[in-house]
Amino acid sequence: MKTLQYLAGSLLSFLVPLHGLLIAVGCAIVLDTFTGIFKSVKLRGWKSIQSRKLSDVAAKVLLYNTAVLSVYVMDHFLLSAFFKNWFSADYFFTKIISLALVVIELTSVKENFEAAYKKDLWKLLKSIMSRTKEISSDISDLTH
Repeated sequence: MKTLQYLAGSLLSFLVPLHGLLIAVGCAIVLDTFTGIFKSVKLRGWKSIQSRKLSDVAAKVLLYNTAVLSVYVMDHFLLSAFFKNWFSADYFFTKIISLALVVIELTSVKENFEAAYKKDLWKLLKSIMSRTKEISSDISDLTH
């Protein structure tokens, strides 16, 4: 029993550097899932929600986490020794893969938003930023 506890503890301590990356990827998947559900309900109603499509989320979580874990193992045992001199960040390739997965999910979130509201998100954000600048300059004018 002690041996099993030592093995589990060793495995967990080996995976500690990954917890933030896995949380970031997981949060992006959750956000994409919620916006996908929202889009589906907004466009086609509650009847459009199907457990088959929602079960794909579990497969996506498993696939993404397996990809991050696989690259992490290669990064830890193979790549870090060679590339540590060029890139000052630890586990550089694991972070790149995690970033790519988060960007994929955030792109899907953007597409879901645009499909649900029929508006371009970037134009909306630009409009908000320009209004913020106008309000800021108006406040600045009032204080002077």
